[in-house]
Amino acid sequence: MLAVSLAVPAVNLAAFEILYQEASRNAAAEVARQSSRLRSSDESERIDAAVKLAELRSPLAIPALSSALDDKEEMVRAIAVEGLAATADPQVVQSIAARLEKDKSAFVKKAAAYGLGLIGSPGGTSALVGALKDKDDEVRGAASVALGKYRDPSAVDGLVTALNDKSDFVRSHAALALGVNGRASIKAVSPLLKLLDSDPAPEVRRQSAIALGEIGDPAALDALERAKRSPDPYLSLAALSAIEKIKRNGQD
Repeated sequence: MLAVSLAVPAVNLAAFEILYQEASRNAAAEVARQSSRLRSSDESERIDAAVKLAELRSPLAIPALSSALDDKEEMVRAIAVEGLAATADPQVVQSIAARLEKDKSAFVKKAAAYGLGLIGSPGGTSALVGALKDKDDEVRGAASVALGKYRDPSAVDGLVTALNDKSDFVRSHAALALGVNGRASIKAVSPLLKLLDSDPAPEVRRQSAIALGEIGDPAALDALERAKRSPDPYLSLAALSAIEKIKRNGQD
């Protein structure tokens, strides 16, 4: 039998290194070119430059995109936030969080909230919890969605408060996020039961049932049994799944 060699020929490694260095030089040159365009007095040119930098998805673009966070045009700032979030680099979390906390534009705040959710770092949780109290419905909604993308028990108190939000969207995603935190959300059981029984929005009731299943408190079983008999088939299914999950976890 012929022996199969797993060694990569040296010539291939050398060729790869050359290609890598060439790609790095090209990326650096593109960053430099677009960084220069970010200083243009033409708003549309700055927007295009921010788009080009964001599309690179490269750590090399972080300094330029960070500088664009202070641009006077909200579209540039929002694109810069999205570009920074796309790098998933932990060093950008605080810059994005600061934009969520202090920007005057709801459009930029929404981008910042979604960006923090994409990265999923606890470093952004405080800003997201603060955004749950924003005056703009869509900013609060974006924050509730983002907090459902990762687990951080420090968000639980803010999410429990958000269960009383006037927006159906915020309430439903706050419930979802509480479910993501599992047993750490035990204090949310009582308000979630109230939503399950009486919230006017079907999606809020469904997400409450799902969250109760994830939290796993047997005290929710009676309400979930009632919800299982709901004429809403999606709520009925969610309640049934939650009941099974709570009972299964109780046997483990």
